[in-house]
Amino acid sequence: MNQSQNKFKIVTYNLWNHNSNFDKRIKMIGNILKVEKADVIVLQEVRSKVIVHELQKACDMPYVYWKKYHDCEEGLAILSQHKILSTWTNWDVSTDVHNSGSMCIEVMYRNKRLSISNVHLDYKYALNREKEILKLTEYIKSLKADYNIMAGDFNTYPNSSIHGYLSGRSSLMGQSARWIDLGESYASKMNVQLDVTIDFNNNPRWLKKPILDIPGRFDWILLENPYPNDYPTLLEYNLIGKEIIDDISASDHYGIAVSLRFEDKE
Repeated sequence: MNQSQNKFKIVTYNLWNHNSNFDKRIKMIGNILKVEKADVIVLQEVRSKVIVHELQKACDMPYVYWKKYHDCEEGLAILSQHKILSTWTNWDVSTDVHNSGSMCIEVMYRNKRLSISNVHLDYKYALNREKEILKLTEYIKSLKADYNIMAGDFNTYPNSSIHGYLSGRSSLMGQSARWIDLGESYASKMNVQLDVTIDFNNNPRWLKKPILDIPGRFDWILLENPYPNDYPTLLEYNLIGKEIIDDISASDHYGIAVSLRFEDKE
């Protein structure tokens, strides 16, 4: 397993909760996730607890945190190879979540406490996204984790106010943050250009009617600057779920898989 190799893999995937070829797509997603052999998988647009358990079984993940939203049956889920030590959602605190969901767990990995956050922000309004990302980062500050990881569907482009705030390039409502976009880090390290995660030009979901939206990298995995702890080594960054089978894509998003190596202190 990844743990014995000191390779911590996290995957984020928006499942697209839509009836279009749903059963076939969930089977495709299960197969995709099974291959990844991840330590932690964060999922958005999860239709029900039944779907959570189907994917948990496909990936052989012993631990799961699933919670439906306060106002519908859909929710967020996190699957884990490591025991879940704590849980939180923004709708636990208040039902006024501005059409944005966020979830956080903590796990232990090689004697390090990690917080893993799963986000699905509002697709319409920047102000809603801003309000809820501030709530999440404020909660993370209250934790005593050695490393904080945030992943999910941010429903906005990397040149947005959300990305600027998280990456420390700009403040947001008087607040500052210091997160590292692992996609950007990988692109710089490998001298490559990152692919989009919502492909309006090629994904079958978007080809059924005219659309003028610009493809973009809406899904991110970020690591909060861990100072005074050492940086982990970024081993891999890959998109998943790009395959098209019988004119069907598993989701309207492509997922992301990132592998990190956390060094043990001597």
